[in-house]
Amino acid sequence: MVKRTPNYLLVAVLTIGIACLSLYVAMKSPGARSDARLDSLPMKIGVWEGEDVELTDAVKQALKADRVLCRQYTNSQTGESLGLLIVYRKYGRRDFVHRPELCYPAAGWEIVQKAYTTVPYAGHNVQARLVIAEKDSAREAITYWFGSGDRSEANFAKQQLRMALDRLQDQRYGWAFIRVNVPEFYGDEAALDLTRSFLKQADKPLMKALTGRIAGNG
Repeated sequence: MVKRTPNYLLVAVLTIGIACLSLYVAMKSPGARSDARLDSLPMKIGVWEGEDVELTDAVKQALKADRVLCRQYTNSQTGESLGLLIVYRKYGRRDFVHRPELCYPAAGWEIVQKAYTTVPYAGHNVQARLVIAEKDSAREAITYWFGSGDRSEANFAKQQLRMALDRLQDQRYGWAFIRVNVPEFYGDEAALDLTRSFLKQADKPLMKALTGRIAGNG
């Protein structure tokens, strides 16, 4: 058997190349060319009327976000209400570790169901994560996904990979964690229908707040 001599030059070049790429990614501070203006999201969206919910300094520090919106919207015709939380990061080197699967149990809630569903976003229906949580006699339906312009992702691991790849070059938009929570006394399906109804009316102003443009327009 012929003994093959390792190509030390090729190994050295590859090693140096990988090291340089790793250093580039670690040191580069890529950012979105556009910034979100979450405060421009209207308080009144169709039949929905909003009220800001003040976050504590501890929560804001934990989120480490560039922009945060926490608001409760109430249907002026039916009295039904839901919560909207948006955590926006312009730069890709931060992750979104404060997900319902972690935060709700930390607050004493039990996750009793997890599934995927669809919600209106960026002019079409996209996949989202649905989490049902219980605590004492309370029950909530929490729907969330991640959005960057027209791009969306419901799977946390895939979103983290996509955000990591975004670090290789500047992007037009940053990433947002978008969560809607509904008290489940409306019923499981009713809560999801309520979420979709709200997001259908909120889609255009939400996209404008996140990107500065209307869904479907460049």
